[in-house]
Amino acid sequence: MKKLSLVLLAMLAFSFMGCQGWLNTDDPTPEPEPEPNPEVEAVITLEETSVVLHSGDTCQIQAECEFPITYSSENEYYATVSEEGLVTANFVGATTINLEAEGDSKTFEVTIEPVSNLYPEPEIEIGMSKDSIIGIFGEPVVEEDDILGFGDYSENTTMLMVMFDEEDLVTDYAVILETSFEEELDTFLGERYLFVQEQEGMKIYINALSLEETSMLIGSQSVEGEFLMVVYTNYTEEESKVKAESFKAILKALGK
Repeated sequence: MKKLSLVLLAMLAFSFMGCQGWLNTDDPTPEPEPEPNPEVEAVITLEETSVVLHSGDTCQIQAECEFPITYSSENEYYATVSEEGLVTANFVGATTINLEAEGDSKTFEVTIEPVSNLYPEPEIEIGMSKDSIIGIFGEPVVEEDDILGFGDYSENTTMLMVMFDEEDLVTDYAVILETSFEEELDTFLGERYLFVQEQEGMKIYINALSLEETSMLIGSQSVEGEFLMVVYTNYTEEESKVKAESFKAILKALGK
């Protein structure tokens, strides 16, 4: 019994000593937890604010921020951007990439320049009057009721053809080139328009990323191996291909 008492006393003494050590005011006082930081204001920093690319090129936007950055393109026809800020150049033109993060925003300008400048695309709008066309391009070298042809349109083209309806308003127009430019023509059109399909020897392009947004069809074709013809025509939901009558009118005017 005496031995058990001694064991109990020893355990109490050990426990007391442990508590004394834990409560010892001579030990260093624990550091207080830091006060929560005030709200950090989002600030996006950009190394560059613009870039010039060619169709198919990519570019990583170098941006930093304390918060996640959201990227978006104002016009994805010209360029798209990934969630990580990787820009992909689509077609010739320009667009703005918007960066946003917790109230702050920045812009990144993207310009897509062409590799090929085979010819200047005609500044013609469907519905323009015949008098307006003559005022722009001068006297035609080919003139019929529904079609006018202008020679020396540009260095690499042999003819600009413009078609009209019964009210003398533009319905379609076409550029004629030599067959030696066939390979470059594919590059020229491919970096400006979305290729859709080849139909009966005609390569068809559209000026949008989907048919629902398309307003113009562009058709390119080699005619009897003698010349190349590029026709620009309006697109509507009711009209799913370049109008055959436009080609027939051009060929007739060219004596084909």
